[in-house]
Amino acid sequence: MGGRAIKNRKTIYWLCLLPFLPLLASGESRFYRLSWRGDPATTMVVGWTQVSGNNPEICYGRRDFGASADRYPLVRKPDRVDVYLGMTNCFARLEKLRPDTAYYFVVRDSEGTGRRFWFRTAPATPKPLTFVCGGDSRLDYDQSDSIRAVRVAGNRLVAKLRPLFVLYGGDYVFNQEGARWKKWLEDWELTFSADGRIPPIVPVHGNHECYDLGVLSHIFDTPNPQQYQALDFGGKLLRVWVLNSELGWNSPEAAAQNRWLEMDLESHRSTRWKVAAYHRSMRPHSTRKPEGNAMVAWWAGLFYEYGMDLASESDTHLCKRTYPIRPSTGPGSFEGFVRDDARGTVFIGEGSWAAPMKMADDSKPWTMAAETVNQFKWIKVSPKAMEIRSVLFENVEQVVPLTETNRFEEPKGMVFWEPESGRVLRLPFNPADPGYSPPPIRERLFPLRSSWEWSLDGEDWHQGTAPLGYGDDKVATRIARSGQKPRMAYFRKTFHVAAERDRIEWAKLLVQVDDGCAIFLNGREVFRLNLPPGELSAETWAVERVGGARESALRSFRLDPALLKKGENTLQVRVFQHSPNSSDLLFDSGLELGIRRTEKR
Repeated sequence: MGGRAIKNRKTIYWLCLLPFLPLLASGESRFYRLSWRGDPATTMVVGWTQVSGNNPEICYGRRDFGASADRYPLVRKPDRVDVYLGMTNCFARLEKLRPDTAYYFVVRDSEGTGRRFWFRTAPATPKPLTFVCGGDSRLDYDQSDSIRAVRVAGNRLVAKLRPLFVLYGGDYVFNQEGARWKKWLEDWELTFSADGRIPPIVPVHGNHECYDLGVLSHIFDTPNPQQYQALDFGGKLLRVWVLNSELGWNSPEAAAQNRWLEMDLESHRSTRWKVAAYHRSMRPHSTRKPEGNAMVAWWAGLFYEYGMDLASESDTHLCKRTYPIRPSTGPGSFEGFVRDDARGTVFIGEGSWAAPMKMADDSKPWTMAAETVNQFKWIKVSPKAMEIRSVLFENVEQVVPLTETNRFEEPKGMVFWEPESGRVLRLPFNPADPGYSPPPIRERLFPLRSSWEWSLDGEDWHQGTAPLGYGDDKVATRIARSGQKPRMAYFRKTFHVAAERDRIEWAKLLVQVDDGCAIFLNGREVFRLNLPPGELSAETWAVERVGGARESALRSFRLDPALLKKGENTLQVRVFQHSPNSSDLLFDSGLELGIRRTEKR
């Protein structure tokens, strides 16, 4: 999995922006975004930030007249002008639109006319459609370009997919500062297709929006001050429930939301596909996140009773999919759920659009697959099936954009997550589906935060619990006295492999390191991270300084199973500093195997 880490991210970030500079410089109105307050088939909210000029209005219609504002037959002034965080946000609420129809528009004000954009309304009858869902594209506290490059990569892939809408799971910015939102909205414009098509956003309230419960109203003109709603697509084809997981446990607002949800589910029993989206995961797949017991108590029973097909979660910053599951504490259950292929809900997630990733180290017996990667979900919906793919933020430049005529095909060059269970998760779930493979048995050889040997010279060895290092409050075992800053350290671990080598389908190594490292398995170098090529020595320095959220980032690597041997194996790691001024050093690692099942499918 070494290709999962985006390299040279500062360079990638600026290269990604170059083709879109004309788009970003769109005149005196900026930061366009679309959303819905009503029926997606007949309404649309067009939002923008007015930088200068007076008397803005939107000129629109079903024919494309480019930037010739006077030729568009329909004109609407903003229904709402909202000054927030130093931005003057305008929202024009378009109504009485035709379903499944392209509408073209420009914003005109006293200083001129902006660029022509367009959107497509949702169908009013059951027709195939696609949407993207994901979340957590916030930057870290210091707004590093490396993390922003990930967000830019994901946004550009959205543009190439041309989805009907984006279901966004929350945590847009680190905190509610105008500069951070301006960066987010600037990057959001990279989701626009090259011909100016804008995908509407269906926004979900996340924990980083808890600084201001009204922030999504200020930015996207959401209709409910408590930030929950439901939308229909394709008539009775698809209904999406947007829920707020951040309302207080025993609050009147949470109780009102749950009453509304139950009544709304009851009145939409006949909907073909039911999808819920909320921020915090019920059962996070990382040990670094607490259990979502409130959401389990609020919604798990309702999801089962009313046949929720899919639940999209965020917050944990990793990729996961589960088997269909239902709430249970009976035999075979785990953490309050049990697999139920016939009537259960599939849970997908968990964020990782750009926010610092967390280790996927808490899989359950009913987990189909989980991994630490940057991704979002691309979902195709038709009356017969729902197909779920996870798009990895790789190979962006080589992905061939879809068009209006082939927007349901897989784009050439796009890289999809391909866990052992298969690239596509198809609902209704059927284990006999030829695209599904039962995943191998996971065997953890040693976890993160386990015991390692360490040395500063390769000769005098000591024992300690990871993370090991110095100068960082995350360190469990300090390997240097106060004031000392060794530029290099050695770590090693002996572990036992019980399985026959021909049954090992994969070996995944998780690594947390500050700044760079070389990894050796049974004496052979298998990976080098943030180090220069050539021979390593005591004079070697890491290529880049690792700071901020990157110090806690986990990197996932796939080892060649052929390098393992049955019985005793040894993993050795050499960690290097970036410079004499580096103040800290950190290392931790874990290893697990995928063992092929012997039983027949």
